[in-house]
Amino acid sequence: MRKLKGVVAVGMAAVLLGGCMPQKVEEPAADQSVTEAGNTESESVKETEEAVSIATEITQPVEITIWHQYSDQYEVWFKKVADEFHEKNPDITVKLQYQPADQYEAKVMAAAKANDLPSMIHSAPANMTSYIDEGALIDLNNYIYDPTVGYENFDEDINAGLNQMYVPWDNKRYAMPLFLGGNVFFYNKTMFEELGIEAPKTWSEVEAVATAVSEKIGKPGFGFQILVDGYMEVLNQAGGEIVDLENKTVGFDSDIAREKISWYKDLIDKKVARLVGDDKHFTNPFANGDVGCYVALSGNYGYLVTAVGDKFELGAAPLPQEGPNPFVSLSEPVFAIAKTNPEEELASWMFLKYLLSPEVNAECGTVFGALPASTEAMNQSVYQEFLKVNPVAAAVYEQRDSYGYMPTIGGWYELRTSLDKALEEIMLDINDMDTALANAKKSAEAAIRK
Repeated sequence: MRKLKGVVAVGMAAVLLGGCMPQKVEEPAADQSVTEAGNTESESVKETEEAVSIATEITQPVEITIWHQYSDQYEVWFKKVADEFHEKNPDITVKLQYQPADQYEAKVMAAAKANDLPSMIHSAPANMTSYIDEGALIDLNNYIYDPTVGYENFDEDINAGLNQMYVPWDNKRYAMPLFLGGNVFFYNKTMFEELGIEAPKTWSEVEAVATAVSEKIGKPGFGFQILVDGYMEVLNQAGGEIVDLENKTVGFDSDIAREKISWYKDLIDKKVARLVGDDKHFTNPFANGDVGCYVALSGNYGYLVTAVGDKFELGAAPLPQEGPNPFVSLSEPVFAIAKTNPEEELASWMFLKYLLSPEVNAECGTVFGALPASTEAMNQSVYQEFLKVNPVAAAVYEQRDSYGYMPTIGGWYELRTSLDKALEEIMLDINDMDTALANAKKSAEAAIRK
């Protein structure tokens, strides 16, 4: 079915992520529009929004389609939950469609431009900005605060740290995560105990740890699963800037940025660190003893448990921190509901709400080794017991006060890709730092200024 494109443009405020919290949206009368006057002199234009009418009852069978990128045991769990939801709501059928990572965002954007998105999409928060600009997504606030189908005590139950994501979106909730996660430090605990070393707490401690591991295994022992993301966290912690949202310029060529690039290049030159390279993922090299420690998303836990088996004890620790700004990027994908038709949107909301229900969301946290988005879910006994035995969940929980979001600006994907290419060229001596960063800056700034 061809989708109806939204007629109201979304005003995006190019501001840094902060602690401003979304407020409950007061529903206006159906034939009125909402006019909000600015509270400061700088707000010279009043913003007007049309009232939104939503369906509150499923009156006929509805099928919702979800594009997602879960595979293996994660896809198995997702399918199980979808089946359980259908049993409780027989008029709603959930059709899950796995999408390979390659060209996924291009496929979603093409569908958004063609007004032909599936009922729900699954993507990184930064990517959602492009779909919001296309007018393709619904504001979840219209459902969250509805007296009939809403989420009771939403503001008290959903983790407050998520509010940072919505600031650049005019505090509108266009997307929702099921869980909170981010990069953690994975390590071979058995090996570390044999060497008498501990997981590093700062980046300055990484070299000594990586050196000891490398000498043990006879090859580079440390790496970043995704170098560009780890690097941005290191830079952010140090007080550096990835992008100046106000001026739409990049800061990844600053002195502090170059210093942090040189830090990792030095580890590679000393052969105590490596790029992921042709392995694509560190899961198997780590399980086989070819890497002793690395930084990766907490969501990799399930894959690691399967790969490592009983070869050694798997360890996980919070991401090292060093600098004035404690920071771990909340980079787990989020779900958004596309503009389709009232009952399809309602059915999608009902499924999302089910995924956030205490029992389901707690189970989700145990599957992904992450923090449930719902505080009530976090307090479920199954999750509390999980925290005691799962090192990844414990690490994620321990670093919860350092979570934040990278700026959700249009062109972010291209910016990140440009920086990633530059870092690889520098690390592999394909280009010198000046040339690589200059090329990345040119393409990145062109992207964010579109």
